[in-house]
Amino acid sequence: MLRKLSIALLVLAALAGAAIWALSPPRYADPSALRFTGQTPGSVIAVERVGGHNRLVLTGLLMAALPVRAPISDGAELLRVRYWSQVGGQPVEASGLMAVPYRTLGGAPPRGTAMYLHGTSPDRTASPSAPGDQEGLLPAALFAGGGYILLAPDYFGLGQSRAAPAYIHAPATAAAARDLVIAARSVAGALKLPFSGDLYVTGFSQGGHATAVVQRDLEAAPIPGIRLRAAAAISGAFDLVGISVPYAFQHKHSLYLAYIAASYAAQNRQPIGSVIAERYAKVLPGLFDGNHSVDAISAALPADPQDLFRPEALAEIKANKPNWFTLGLAANEAFRWAPKAPLRLYYGDKDTDVSPEDSKRFHAVSAQLGGNIHLMPQGPRDHVGTALQAVPRIRVWFDSLSASPGT
Repeated sequence: MLRKLSIALLVLAALAGAAIWALSPPRYADPSALRFTGQTPGSVIAVERVGGHNRLVLTGLLMAALPVRAPISDGAELLRVRYWSQVGGQPVEASGLMAVPYRTLGGAPPRGTAMYLHGTSPDRTASPSAPGDQEGLLPAALFAGGGYILLAPDYFGLGQSRAAPAYIHAPATAAAARDLVIAARSVAGALKLPFSGDLYVTGFSQGGHATAVVQRDLEAAPIPGIRLRAAAAISGAFDLVGISVPYAFQHKHSLYLAYIAASYAAQNRQPIGSVIAERYAKVLPGLFDGNHSVDAISAALPADPQDLFRPEALAEIKANKPNWFTLGLAANEAFRWAPKAPLRLYYGDKDTDVSPEDSKRFHAVSAQLGGNIHLMPQGPRDHVGTALQAVPRIRVWFDSLSASPGT
């Protein structure tokens, strides 16, 4: 969602040097001095400040980055939260961004709690909690700048986490998101800040899949004191077997398919060489260790993803015959269920990364099951263009559903 980032950063730098002392954040306790104990899911390990910007800076940033306007009323303090989660019965360290609006630092209740689930990024330095990274900064500007506490999990294996990658992996995704909500509530309590139990969830691309997974998880097993009000998935991959993976092959997205294979092999303790061609099986786990950029990974992969797989495994994938890869895809789909809170599906007709049919298929199946689900076509837009249009509109929709204390 960030093709205008360089312009945005110039605006940010200019505004940061202006005389804007009146927009300084209220004083609050030093988060790095907080001490926490416990290793249960949602327990906090540590908190640190990673940045902060006033309302004028956030406004300038969003004006440069987004074509649709959303009102900005607050500055935001950016905190990195390290916390415990769990997958497969084992404790996992995770991290995420918590952006707190100035109003909340001053003691006023936030408008709500918003969660942003980011898109595909195998590089830990490009995680939301990384200082200044666009995957955290723009959602923080849009949502914390609008009065919400913003939460953005890095996902397992990214940010400060050294866990195995868990790309398009429903249980790990749901755990990372759920436990960040619990951890953030503890952080707010420790800092003596108000916290809202009204939760609004949105995400883009991988985060679109994650949005559906997180809503499904929270509605099946609610967090006490947390009420999911609404969700919005942008360009999400939902029907992995029937639509998402065939589309990735069609449009030659080797990185997406390699990332799924590396994650499912690691999460399910499967021999990656039984599905991936020998030449690539040797290097794939190392490429997705969180320390390689998208460009570096892409350069090491074949241009045609069919060359990534062993011939017999490729035939099984195309015929949807069982192997650990196809079984993993089926286990991690996100479209055969009925949302209770309203879920909006945003898609663009010219998206060549994720098929528009993914959202349409989800809508058709879920509506038949009685789901509270709505299609939101964004016209002839590509993958990133869809997000640029959708995210500010989602903020405005969340505003229409939320109270507005302190304004």
